[in-house]
Amino acid sequence: MGPLSVSHDQEALCLALSGDIDFVNSAPITQAIREAVIQSQPTLVRVDVAEVSFLDSSGLGVLVAALRVATDCGAVFRVERPNANVYGQLEIAGLLEIFGLADSDGGRSVAGR
Repeated sequence: MGPLSVSHDQEALCLALSGDIDFVNSAPITQAIREAVIQSQPTLVRVDVAEVSFLDSSGLGVLVAALRVATDCGAVFRVERPNANVYGQLEIAGLLEIFGLADSDGGRSVAGR
């Protein structure tokens, strides 16, 4: 499996990121996400980051670009199951609320935290 897996459930486009999401692979991942969202026109885009081992600023940019294309297509956007490191990076960057993680447990309980 590569760093991006794309699937669909009833109304959602489900994107799963894994491994290192950084400057090396951020551009092709961003393009693949853009194409998947535009092609499927979902009502909800869910990005599972439970298997992300490293996320740099370019990786954060992937998530922001995914949010933008989802919003442009009229879809709700949500990041799910961040591990402690990814959650901390999203928190420091001020992205928890716009990624749907600003609830009582930060979405971490879904990942077994």
